[in-house]
Amino acid sequence: MNAVAERSKEEIQIKTATLTEWLDVVEMARQEKWNPGFGDEYLFFNIDNKGFFISYLQGQPIASMAVVNFNENYASIGYYIVKPEFRGKGIGLALWKFAIKHAGERIIALDAVPEQEKNYSKWGFKTHYHTLRIQGRASSNSINKVNTPNINIVDQSSIQSVIEFDTSIIGYPRDRLLTSWFFGNNRKGFIFSENQNIKGLIGLRQSNDGYRIGPFYAKDKEHIKALFLTAIREIPEDALVTLDVPEYAQTTINLLDSFGFQTLFHTCKMYRGTPRIDYEQGNNAQASLELG
Repeated sequence: MNAVAERSKEEIQIKTATLTEWLDVVEMARQEKWNPGFGDEYLFFNIDNKGFFISYLQGQPIASMAVVNFNENYASIGYYIVKPEFRGKGIGLALWKFAIKHAGERIIALDAVPEQEKNYSKWGFKTHYHTLRIQGRASSNSINKVNTPNINIVDQSSIQSVIEFDTSIIGYPRDRLLTSWFFGNNRKGFIFSENQNIKGLIGLRQSNDGYRIGPFYAKDKEHIKALFLTAIREIPEDALVTLDVPEYAQTTINLLDSFGFQTLFHTCKMYRGTPRIDYEQGNNAQASLELG
């Protein structure tokens, strides 16, 4: 889509953002207590650097929205923020109408706060399940319980297999995101393998308030526990740990509960169109609440 600026009666300009300009939105997300992962924005821009939009008033950013096209069939919406003092004035809706065109006819996913569920439904979005924001503290009590002979760190030799495993869980390829997701300062990934086949995956990275875990995939109860404990072992003692867990991942919810983690709130996983995989069995925590 052409990044031609639009102006409203209030002289609000909507434009496609550069990565440098998007750093203002990351700060807005911090102010909203979203706890963004450090460096996530750079990796999101690897997917679709034309899918990030900001509304400006007198040169200052007042609203944002990302519409990221993962491929020709699938897009994800996130970072939909309007600064509090500008809400209820139609600014967010104007940005939405402008930005959503970028997705074209693709299937679109988003995580909505419950208060906005009805508004998104007017645009053809349907809730498929809830995502739980769950937090707790890393504890050394878990370290001595780890026995992980089948777990190895994600490296360049395994990343292609990791991308294929991720696709098998969520139904569409995310190679432009995951190629760098597990690498860099305070970012790691681990895989659980049997007979050279990946059976589980977990990623962790530092965030504004501590650490975030995701993606986190496994179907077997023992694999889930082993991967979780491996990740916790990498996180500093008493650091805040955040996961965004599908409500149907009951084994993971029970495990987190046993470690004293608590659910803070939920969002509504909504789609416009029919996703290839509806309830992603084996998905224990998504990579990012911002963009899936």
